[in-house]
Amino acid sequence: MVNNIWCRKLSHIWHQKVPDPHARAFSEPRWSSHVSGWYLGYRWLISLTWMTIIICSIFEVGSVKPLGKSHLWPIYLTNWDLALGFIQSLLGLLLVIRRWRFQKSQEFDAVTLKLGGVERIYWFLYTITSSLALGVTGTYWATVYNPKIHQVDLLNILLHVCNSFLMIVDIVVTRVPLRLRHCWWCLVVVSCYLMFTIIYYSAGGLDKQGNPRIYAVLDWAKPGKTILVCLGGLTFLVIIHCLLCYIVSLRDRLYERSQQYLKEQSDPGNQQPLKVKTSEVV
Repeated sequence: MVNNIWCRKLSHIWHQKVPDPHARAFSEPRWSSHVSGWYLGYRWLISLTWMTIIICSIFEVGSVKPLGKSHLWPIYLTNWDLALGFIQSLLGLLLVIRRWRFQKSQEFDAVTLKLGGVERIYWFLYTITSSLALGVTGTYWATVYNPKIHQVDLLNILLHVCNSFLMIVDIVVTRVPLRLRHCWWCLVVVSCYLMFTIIYYSAGGLDKQGNPRIYAVLDWAKPGKTILVCLGGLTFLVIIHCLLCYIVSLRDRLYERSQQYLKEQSDPGNQQPLKVKTSEVV
């Protein structure tokens, strides 16, 4: 009985039609309706940090035992995550710069902003990177990291810790929404990567250590075990996405509570019971 109720509720949420978010959500911080200098500087810092990590990963800056072979950089899922992270941060920066310029006009009203192609692409990549970054970090330290091969050096921290840190900070600071129904976006990208690993293995590709697979846990010489690993990894990404949607919901509720509190403090004669708007995550 309880399971049926939960299934109906989940089905209702999943099929519920939700309007697109307003375009302003992609160019302003969660805690303000105006783009100030600190937020513009923050967007620059995030983009430059992503770019720095990519440069370090290509040239192995900060590695205790660099292996070279920079031509193999694109074969690793970590580096797919870095590339997507940099692109989405760059789009976010461009949107904030455009908003910053618009605000210089006294006639500007953020309500008039339209949700265009750039905002949609940014939203798509942001949603993917938020789940993928945490997924890469979790799976690397749980299944890939081998102390006999890998070093916990500066480069490893940049690649497999800072990527998640950047996205967590972004989730707290920005106003970009995450929705449960978009969990498949990240799954499509990772599925494309898994298809690539099959093709790469079939073509006789080697990793940087000269092994005939990219990751030990993705050894297609053992297809049964590897398929189970892939299914587990995809499930892990869905769980991460759901948790991030919940965090975003909490972030939005906290903001709404703070706004209601400030409104009551500024008008003590018109206090009403605190009402919290349910944040949309579907």
